[in-house]
Amino acid sequence: MPRFSVVVPTRDRPDLLDFCLGALAAQTFDDFEVVVSDNPTRLPVEEVFERWSRPGWRYLRHEQPLPMYANFERGCAEARGEYVAVVIDKTVLHPSALEVADRALRGEPADIVTWRNEGYDPVDESRDVARGRFQAGAVTAEPAVYDAAAELEERFANPTRRGTDPVHYVRGKIVFGAYSRALLDRIGEHTGRVFHPLAPDYTSMVPACVLADRAVDVGRPLLVSYNSGRSNGRLQSLDPGHARRFIEASDPAILEALPIPGLYASHHNVVAYDLVSSAARCPKETTPPLDFPNLLRRSREDLDAVAWPDPAERIAQYAILDRAEAEHGVASAPAPPPARRRTPKAVLAGALTRVPPVESLVYRAAGLPNPSGKVFGSPLDAARAADEHYSVGAEA
Repeated sequence: MPRFSVVVPTRDRPDLLDFCLGALAAQTFDDFEVVVSDNPTRLPVEEVFERWSRPGWRYLRHEQPLPMYANFERGCAEARGEYVAVVIDKTVLHPSALEVADRALRGEPADIVTWRNEGYDPVDESRDVARGRFQAGAVTAEPAVYDAAAELEERFANPTRRGTDPVHYVRGKIVFGAYSRALLDRIGEHTGRVFHPLAPDYTSMVPACVLADRAVDVGRPLLVSYNSGRSNGRLQSLDPGHARRFIEASDPAILEALPIPGLYASHHNVVAYDLVSSAARCPKETTPPLDFPNLLRRSREDLDAVAWPDPAERIAQYAILDRAEAEHGVASAPAPPPARRRTPKAVLAGALTRVPPVESLVYRAAGLPNPSGKVFGSPLDAARAADEHYSVGAEA
């Protein structure tokens, strides 16, 4: 049994998978396997896999495209490691990532190991997918055990906007760390499977935080995330219609099952659905209640930041929120006046104000220079530089 399995779910991005697998081929730790779970609609990645493949690496190809959560499930079911990490195709591990994680786990054995994340901003993704800006600037700490149940309480409370704290944003998520095989088996026994719609990272995080014996944070970033303007999360933050279509593609009934029914333009409301639906699958009285007044406050902040290409959609979504606030006695400010129709660059620039800082900001998508960060030839180069930066700091 390998120490780690790294599962890479991918869909139609062989260009980004090239960086992801290049980083895995460069790991300084030897005791791991890679499982690429390919889920293409147009662009299979087998050629990229063959270019980087090492003994023990496996490529899975599905006959028909799967929902994202099902692709995660298939890949993790094939994993044989003592710990299973999910590294999506737009993310690049530092070369020493698995070595650092293994060292932390040997010092503090746990069911969950967590590492942090920093963003890589392509200069012009449409012309050169590789070149981009990056700056390693996180505050680091020694590896330490953390309270997974307390992290879950923070998620359900929604006291501040999602992602404003780069440490707590990643804790408990399999896409920012790894789960033990024993924990994955416990989750499957209690909930039927590890991943559920809508977002597999959130729907697995809830039972993981409930059922984990211990969780350890390595205290530093081990991951560089490529901030693609074509990512599903980015498109949902820009276009409410895309968010609605994403939900409908999974299950149209979810639209009215959202905590604030029908309010699909609020990302906090969609995440809250993942939280409460996952809580319902956990043992009774093991999950915290959802703070509904705070959810309403975060949802209004979401709607106030949307570009709203369709005025009728804007009116309808605000009306849903107004009714929910009145029902729960939450005071609300009037909706801001409709903005003038904006250019695509202006719409993307507006998204910079509402995308969580931990996911970084796609400055190039708005035609704006990243105010900080050195230009690198590829995210793989950035990951190497970040690894050296944090490793030297750890040795000092």
